[in-house]
Amino acid sequence: MRNKFTMVAFALVMVLSISQLWASGAGPSMSADEAIKVLKEGNSRCMSGAPKHPNQDQECRLLTATMGQRPYATVLSCSDSRVPVEILFDTGIGDLFVIRIAGNVADVDEVGTIEYGVDHLGTPVLVVLGHTRCGAVTAVAQGAKLHGSIPQLVDNI
Repeated sequence: MRNKFTMVAFALVMVLSISQLWASGAGPSMSADEAIKVLKEGNSRCMSGAPKHPNQDQECRLLTATMGQRPYATVLSCSDSRVPVEILFDTGIGDLFVIRIAGNVADVDEVGTIEYGVDHLGTPVLVVLGHTRCGAVTAVAQGAKLHGSIPQLVDNI
Protein backbone atom coordinates (compact mmCIF):
# COMPACT_ATOMS: atom_id res chain seq x y z
CA MET A 1 0.00 0.00 0.00
CA ARG A 2 2.80 2.42 0.80
CA ASN A 3 4.33 1.96 -2.66
CA LYS A 4 1.08 2.99 -4.34
CA PHE A 5 0.85 6.10 -2.14
CA THR A 6 4.47 6.98 -2.86
CA MET A 7 3.88 6.66 -6.61
CA VAL A 8 0.73 8.82 -6.42
CA ALA A 9 2.56 11.43 -4.36
CA PHE A 10 5.46 11.40 -6.82
CA ALA A 11 3.06 11.82 -9.75
CA LEU A 12 1.34 14.72 -7.99
CA VAL A 13 4.65 16.42 -7.27
CA MET A 14 5.67 15.89 -10.90
CA VAL A 15 2.43 17.45 -12.18
CA LEU A 16 2.79 20.40 -9.79
CA SER A 17 6.38 20.85 -10.90
CA ILE A 18 5.36 20.73 -14.53
CA SER A 19 2.55 23.21 -13.89
CA GLN A 20 5.03 25.62 -12.36
CA LEU A 21 7.30 25.28 -15.39
CA TRP A 22 4.30 25.83 -17.65
CA ALA A 23 3.30 28.99 -15.83
CA SER A 24 6.86 30.33 -15.92
CA GLY A 25 6.60 31.90 -19.34
CA ALA A 26 7.16 29.30 -22.07
CA GLY A 27 4.97 29.41 -25.13
CA PRO A 28 2.79 32.22 -26.39
CA SER A 29 3.73 34.58 -23.57
CA MET A 30 6.96 34.95 -25.56
CA SER A 31 7.19 38.09 -27.70
CA ALA A 32 7.56 37.88 -31.47
CA ASP A 33 11.18 39.03 -31.23
CA GLU A 34 11.94 36.38 -28.59
CA ALA A 35 10.25 33.68 -30.68
CA ILE A 36 12.27 34.63 -33.77
CA LYS A 37 15.46 34.59 -31.71
CA VAL A 38 14.64 31.09 -30.38
CA LEU A 39 13.88 29.86 -33.92
CA LYS A 40 17.15 31.27 -35.26
CA GLU A 41 19.16 29.78 -32.41
CA GLY A 42 17.53 26.38 -32.93
CA ASN A 43 18.20 26.50 -36.66
CA SER A 44 21.80 27.44 -36.00
CA ARG A 45 22.20 24.44 -33.65
CA CYS A 46 20.63 22.14 -36.24
CA MET A 47 22.78 23.40 -39.11
CA SER A 48 25.99 23.20 -37.04
CA GLY A 49 25.28 19.61 -36.06
CA ALA A 50 24.84 20.42 -32.36
CA PRO A 51 21.09 20.07 -31.67
CA LYS A 52 19.87 19.97 -28.07
CA HIS A 53 16.56 18.19 -28.83
CA PRO A 54 14.64 20.25 -26.24
CA ASN A 55 11.18 19.43 -24.93
CA GLN A 56 11.14 15.84 -26.08
CA ASP A 57 11.18 14.01 -22.74
CA GLN A 58 8.44 12.28 -20.74
CA GLU A 59 7.88 15.38 -18.63
CA CYS A 60 7.11 17.47 -21.71
CA ARG A 61 4.78 14.80 -23.11
CA LEU A 62 2.92 14.72 -19.79
CA LEU A 63 2.77 18.51 -19.66
CA THR A 64 1.26 18.92 -23.12
CA ALA A 65 -1.10 15.98 -22.61
CA THR A 66 -2.48 17.42 -19.37
CA MET A 67 -2.09 21.18 -19.80
CA GLY A 68 -2.44 21.59 -23.57
CA GLN A 69 -0.12 23.09 -26.14
CA ARG A 70 1.49 26.53 -25.99
CA PRO A 71 3.48 26.88 -29.21
CA TYR A 72 5.45 30.06 -29.77
CA ALA A 73 5.29 29.98 -33.58
CA THR A 74 2.91 28.88 -36.31
CA VAL A 75 4.79 27.49 -39.30
CA LEU A 76 3.44 26.86 -42.80
CA SER A 77 5.89 24.53 -44.50
CA CYS A 78 6.15 22.21 -47.46
CA SER A 79 5.34 18.57 -46.77
CA ASP A 80 8.62 17.56 -48.44
CA SER A 81 10.31 14.91 -46.29
CA ARG A 82 13.57 16.86 -46.49
CA VAL A 83 12.05 19.76 -44.53
CA PRO A 84 11.27 18.40 -41.03
CA VAL A 85 10.30 21.64 -39.31
CA GLU A 86 10.82 20.60 -35.68
CA ILE A 87 14.26 19.21 -36.51
CA LEU A 88 15.30 22.25 -38.57
CA PHE A 89 14.46 24.56 -35.66
CA ASP A 90 15.67 22.08 -32.98
CA THR A 91 12.36 22.24 -31.13
CA GLY A 92 10.20 19.74 -29.31
CA ILE A 93 6.69 18.80 -28.35
CA GLY A 94 4.36 21.76 -28.06
CA ASP A 95 6.87 24.34 -29.35
CA LEU A 96 5.60 24.83 -32.91
CA PHE A 97 2.17 24.67 -34.50
CA VAL A 98 3.03 23.25 -37.93
CA ILE A 99 0.94 23.09 -41.11
CA ARG A 100 2.62 21.06 -43.87
CA ILE A 101 1.42 20.93 -47.46
CA ALA A 102 3.15 20.47 -50.81
CA GLY A 103 4.48 23.81 -52.04
CA ASN A 104 3.60 25.45 -48.69
CA VAL A 105 0.47 26.89 -50.34
CA ALA A 106 -2.44 28.18 -48.31
CA ASP A 107 -6.04 27.58 -49.34
CA VAL A 108 -9.08 27.64 -47.07
CA ASP A 109 -8.06 24.64 -44.92
CA GLU A 110 -4.51 25.86 -44.41
CA VAL A 111 -5.60 29.46 -43.78
CA GLY A 112 -8.14 28.26 -41.20
CA THR A 113 -5.44 26.16 -39.52
CA ILE A 114 -3.05 29.13 -39.51
CA GLU A 115 -5.79 31.29 -37.97
CA TYR A 116 -6.27 28.63 -35.27
CA GLY A 117 -2.56 28.79 -34.42
CA VAL A 118 -2.36 32.57 -34.43
CA ASP A 119 -5.78 33.48 -33.00
CA HIS A 120 -6.71 30.55 -30.75
CA LEU A 121 -3.27 29.42 -29.58
CA GLY A 122 -1.86 32.95 -29.59
CA THR A 123 1.40 32.33 -31.41
CA PRO A 124 3.20 35.66 -31.88
CA VAL A 125 4.99 34.57 -35.06
CA LEU A 126 3.87 33.09 -38.39
CA VAL A 127 6.65 31.57 -40.50
CA VAL A 128 6.14 30.55 -44.13
CA LEU A 129 9.02 28.18 -44.75
CA GLY A 130 9.96 27.52 -48.36
CA HIS A 131 12.88 25.40 -49.48
CA THR A 132 15.11 24.80 -52.47
CA ARG A 133 14.17 22.24 -55.10
CA CYS A 134 10.51 22.18 -54.14
CA GLY A 135 8.82 19.74 -56.50
CA ALA A 136 5.48 21.55 -56.45
CA VAL A 137 6.97 24.95 -57.22
CA THR A 138 9.28 23.47 -59.88
CA ALA A 139 6.37 21.68 -61.57
CA VAL A 140 4.35 24.90 -61.79
CA ALA A 141 7.33 26.99 -62.91
CA GLN A 142 8.17 24.51 -65.66
CA GLY A 143 4.57 24.01 -66.75
CA ALA A 144 4.69 20.27 -66.02
CA LYS A 145 1.70 18.13 -66.85
CA LEU A 146 -0.06 17.42 -63.56
CA HIS A 147 -2.66 14.77 -62.79
CA GLY A 148 -5.38 13.99 -60.28
CA SER A 149 -5.93 16.63 -57.62
CA ILE A 150 -2.44 18.12 -57.91
CA PRO A 151 -3.47 20.93 -60.33
CA GLN A 152 -5.99 22.23 -57.74
CA LEU A 153 -3.36 21.89 -55.00
CA VAL A 154 -0.77 23.99 -56.80
CA ASP A 155 -3.10 26.54 -58.41
CA ASN A 156 -2.17 29.00 -55.63
CA ILE A 157 1.54 28.94 -56.51
